[in-house]
Amino acid sequence: MKAGVTSCHALWLTLATSLLCALALADGLGDPKAYPRALAASDSQRVAAAIERNVSPLTPAVPALIGPYGAIKFQRLLGGIFLALDSYASAEKHLRRAHEMATAIGDAEDAAAAAVDRGEIAILTGHYDDVERLSNDLAQLATRADLPWAQAKAEEYLGVVARRRGRLDDAQAHAQRALALQRALGQEAGTATALSNLGTLARDRGDYASALDLFRQALAIRERNDDQLELTLRNLALIYRDLGDDTAARDYFTRALDVARRHGDSANYAATLGTWAGYLVDSGEFAPALAAAEESLAVSGAIGDRPSVGFDLLNSGRALLGLGRLAEADTRLHDALAIGRELNQHEIIAHSQVSLAEVALARGDATQANKLLQAAFADPQTARYKPLMVEVNELREKIATAIGKPVQALQFAHAAAALREELLGTRASRRLAAQESQYARAAADQQLALASKENQLQATRLAQQHLQRNYVIVAACGLGATLLLLAWRFAGVRKLNNALATRNAEIESQRAALSHANDRLQQQADELFQAAISDPLTGVSNRGHLMRQLDARIADCARNGGELAALLIDFDHFKRINDAHGHLYGDRVLVAGVQTLRQWLEPGDLLGRYGGEEFIAVVSGGGAANAIRVAERLRERVAEAMTDFLPEANGAVTISIGIALLSSLAKPPRLEALIEAADRAVYAAKSAGRNRVVVHAA
Repeated sequence: MKAGVTSCHALWLTLATSLLCALALADGLGDPKAYPRALAASDSQRVAAAIERNVSPLTPAVPALIGPYGAIKFQRLLGGIFLALDSYASAEKHLRRAHEMATAIGDAEDAAAAAVDRGEIAILTGHYDDVERLSNDLAQLATRADLPWAQAKAEEYLGVVARRRGRLDDAQAHAQRALALQRALGQEAGTATALSNLGTLARDRGDYASALDLFRQALAIRERNDDQLELTLRNLALIYRDLGDDTAARDYFTRALDVARRHGDSANYAATLGTWAGYLVDSGEFAPALAAAEESLAVSGAIGDRPSVGFDLLNSGRALLGLGRLAEADTRLHDALAIGRELNQHEIIAHSQVSLAEVALARGDATQANKLLQAAFADPQTARYKPLMVEVNELREKIATAIGKPVQALQFAHAAAALREELLGTRASRRLAAQESQYARAAADQQLALASKENQLQATRLAQQHLQRNYVIVAACGLGATLLLLAWRFAGVRKLNNALATRNAEIESQRAALSHANDRLQQQADELFQAAISDPLTGVSNRGHLMRQLDARIADCARNGGELAALLIDFDHFKRINDAHGHLYGDRVLVAGVQTLRQWLEPGDLLGRYGGEEFIAVVSGGGAANAIRVAERLRERVAEAMTDFLPEANGAVTISIGIALLSSLAKPPRLEALIEAADRAVYAAKSAGRNRVVVHAA
């Protein structure tokens, strides 16, 4: 116990806390509400308010009564009580006081503990800037004071914020460091949390086999200690939902909800119930989805969990839309959009805008629906949500049909169908990978069981040998000569067994090392191949890979008589941009521009970097009109995106596009001739004033 805190002081703290809780409960619990868990959360808030009213007059006298260390413990105790009661504002106030007091007197342990609790509150309430600030300060404190447990929590929190803001690589690095620290500390609960965070990142990247394995490792730990078990069960349900296994998804959701109801954590209960509501909406079960979303919203609102409130408003709005209650759906979705923008949660923003577009279309306002979709696409991250893109293209088809544009409607229908086929193929691959992961783990378990059986058999054999040796010793009393012979034989057999066991162990170790090395070599080969064909700045195909793909398509068109258009895209005044703003700014221009090009090209079109600020898009099928339409769309969208993404450029970032059609070249068609024709066309576009599209004339 630190200086200034005696056993009498500790007893005083306990009695004071008990008295405060009794006074709080005497204030009454209020009127009942529609949902028991929401009622409990509201009652907790009233209890917390009563404690706050009673403790405020005592706070100034605490340091004088029990000293600075005792005052820190007292403030942390109150913060823990308010955190348990889901009163985040009061908990943050007292924990901040404890943090400041501990920092002032150099109490690193208490300062770190208070910072960890404050970080948890900031994540729950969606104050992500505060989380990053607290976590960075906590990491520095942990390094100075050698507190690895605090370093692990700082890495965990930084990873959570990085993922929610779309920085998956940063999130992966933080989560890996958190896992290493927690395992070194032997902390099972922290290890399970780090495994779950890594599993969520693997699911975000589409690596469902790794995600499934990580979640199962976390599940094994949490089933032992029954801590946050509902969150891991919910994550497994989401995995099987994305894999299209409805039976397994519902089974895990049912188990997660049962555990969440049994536990007393309101935030975890609301998160689990809200995710279940989203699953029901996707399944077309709108009435039960609305009921689940409403209950989750009541609990999240009572405790002040802003990210959950945003998702609950979104899910209830989608359910109301499915039930045809458009006015209510519109209100809920606008509220969800407001929270998404406040938190900078891209998933909430994109889904809210698309759902609002559906509401507008259901009301017959196709123009407003189209505006809302355009707003959703203003954020480049929207294209990451492939299932949402299917819904968007289907909605665009309906809008185009409603305003009398059947050609556009057909194009959007084709885009939706192509994305749907891509998702079906991806889902099948993911299910296969997940099954392979299951089989690999089952095989490993079987190998472990066989090894255990082998060890038992070997132990039995050794016991039998020991018994035989005892018999030999007894018989040796009368048979001296026989004893010598049997002893010599026994020693030889034992030596041989030991030598064989040692050799087998060495062979098995070498076999495991060779298998691990083969796996690493395969992984490195895959990574090297991807690096060899990709442009390191923009992520599209590099020149060599692009030329090989284009040459193959030209040969295919020559054999089958198809059409092909090469679009040579050049960023206007790029040297002037580099000279004025620096090369890093120029890199940002190229990355943002290429992201827009990829978004607005059709599935199956090629895109690669030809050199410097020049890129080539390859469009198959259609004639000159189709190529011009695609090129004009790319030119316009890049100009719009650059205006929004780089307002400091003042609209100066544009592109010029030269088009060369394969059919306009001399036979037989050659790659060099196609590139040369596109280059002449783009030169003509630049000579004509830039920011335009020119088709090469044969």
